[in-house]
Amino acid sequence: MSEIVHISSLLLRADPKKMEQVLTGIAAVDLAEVPVSDPNGKIIVIIETTNQGAIVDALTQLQLIDGVVSASLVYHQTD
Repeated sequence: MSEIVHISSLLLRADPKKMEQVLTGIAAVDLAEVPVSDPNGKIIVIIETTNQGAIVDALTQLQLIDGVVSASLVYHQTD
């Protein structure tokens, strides 16, 4: 039996003055990876999990990082 993998991408908007702090906070979130960010506060986050609940948990953690203005799920695929 194969393992199910959920791959999600999120768009975060952050206060540009707090970018370094936000990127450090994202790195502390289990399973979150930042492939792209820009100094204006736009951050793409990729999350790979084995269940949908972990996506919700990670999204909640990301939204609570000081300096994050918004966090939105953009894409979700199950393989």
